Amino acid sequence: METENRQRYPGSLVSPEAKIGQNVRIGFACHIYPWAEIGDGGAVGDYCIVGHPAGGSSANGRTVIGPGSTIRSHTIVYQDVDLGRDFQTGHHALVRERTRAGINLRMGTYTTIEGHVEIGDYTRLHGYVHIGQGSRIGSFVWLYSLTTLMNDPLPPSHIELPVTVEDGVVVCVGALVMPGTVMRKGAFVCSGARAAGEIPPGAVVEGPRGEIRLHVSQMVSLESKLAHPWMRHFANAYPPEAQERLAALRDEIIAQRRRRR
Repeated sequence: METENRQRYPGSLVSPEAKIGQNVRIGFACHIYPWAEIGDGGAVGDYCIVGHPAGGSSANGRTVIGPGSTIRSHTIVYQDVDLGRDFQTGHHALVRERTRAGINLRMGTYTTIEGHVEIGDYTRLHGYVHIGQGSRIGSFVWLYSLTTLMNDPLPPSHIELPVTVEDGVVVCVGALVMPGTVMRKGAFVCSGARAAGEIPPGAVVEGPRGEIRLHVSQMVSLESKLAHPWMRHFANAYPPEAQERLAALRDEIIAQRRRRR
């Protein structure tokens, strides 16, 4: 089996104990550890590591990459990670141990997930996003470039206050999400803002003091006439199987505003 893997994946070190599905492409100079499992139709770019050893309670864990996934060059995925189908990375991404994600997670170039993290379905992490250890992130979440989810209220310390981000939240470029923040469904953090405490459903957070300005359903582009929540005009970016969930999430976010009146 070891000789077969060398012939099948020349220039890479693929353990004979690793479970490699059908029609999986593995690039040059990759290291696939024995506890790794890559589903059918996957692709691993050059210079990647799948199953990087982890210590402690993760030392015996498996690394599962769902079918149809694309891992681009120089990405490292640790041991004890479970990622659903159609997972995608940019280049130089990092996923640490005890990360669990649903289907179609996409993470951009130089994005890091620091482990012990749970992520739902269809979530998007753009480039240079930092997900602090212990974060809980829902489905249909958008975290744009250079956003940071923190977990230490007085660094360096042993205190951990991870962030919770519920379904449908949008965090724009360069925003900071402080330790212990809870962002309820459909909340929107503007570029460069600082979010802290509990953010109500659909609330729009603006500025360095994290002031709540309005409800997301009051945001309308004067040029395009597109109105939030974004599920009103962007649901077509998702497959048919996601449409019912998106519609229910949209209705819930709008209903929250009516209840707060």
